Amino acid sequence: MRHLDTESLGMLIAIVDTGGFTAAAERVGRTQSAVSARIAQLEDNLGVRLLERSRRGISLTETGERLVAHARRLLAYESEALADLKGGTPEGSVRVGMPDDYVDAYFTPTIARFAAAYPRVEISIRADLSKHIEPEVDRGHIDVALLTRDSARPTGELIKREKLLWLAARGYRPERNSPLPLALFPTGCRARPHIASSLDKAGLSWRVACTSSSQGGIHAAIETGLCITALPECAAPPDWRRLGPAEGLPPLPDIEVALFLAPAASSAARRLADMLRAALAMPVVEAA
Repeated sequence: MRHLDTESLGMLIAIVDTGGFTAAAERVGRTQSAVSARIAQLEDNLGVRLLERSRRGISLTETGERLVAHARRLLAYESEALADLKGGTPEGSVRVGMPDDYVDAYFTPTIARFAAAYPRVEISIRADLSKHIEPEVDRGHIDVALLTRDSARPTGELIKREKLLWLAARGYRPERNSPLPLALFPTGCRARPHIASSLDKAGLSWRVACTSSSQGGIHAAIETGLCITALPECAAPPDWRRLGPAEGLPPLPDIEVALFLAPAASSAARRLADMLRAALAMPVVEAA
């Protein structure tokens, strides 16, 4: 009877996550040649090619993609079983994803509590647009994610509804300009269509004066006093002006924040998810 070698599977996952054999070898504490030999042996045992090597780098074959999905679940179950038998706290790593404007508001208060409770768990954070992170959760590349729901295709577990606010720096009146100058996250941001639609329905002309993929970039643009923005209430700096009908701006719809877990989420990932649920608790939680 043939069995899958979990150590080789771990090496394969390390190659996928790090993008190459050298970085993967450093992660697993082996030499590059040893990792290469184990992957070659795994391919030989299975009778299939798992990786494609080209000048552009390394990528998974279709079979490799399927095996990695299984491998992540197997290793997660193995880790959970070992932790249960040892009677200890979770170990390993948890990969977290969320938009940049959620990190300080939602994750910073939780990460200190989680690190104190589970000091042997390594946390890595990816800040990116929700539409980019969501498929990575499905593929098992991200373990836990807090994302803005796609209103056209709501998925994940609804955790919180957030108000979108019009904001400007104190001491400036950029909302008086026409067209209205905006600082926004890039195209693909799930709040951006709501912002544009609200302005269009109100018959207001507007233009994008600044685009930034980071919260810091948006803040810098607003502090110049040249434009306004719309952010979730949780991410609104307390010293910025809140704008609304008195300034001639239309109301904005709420956005929905959802929790996503990878198919083979480890016990550490699930415990972090529990902490996030508690921190962002809302009266009604729906599952989709």
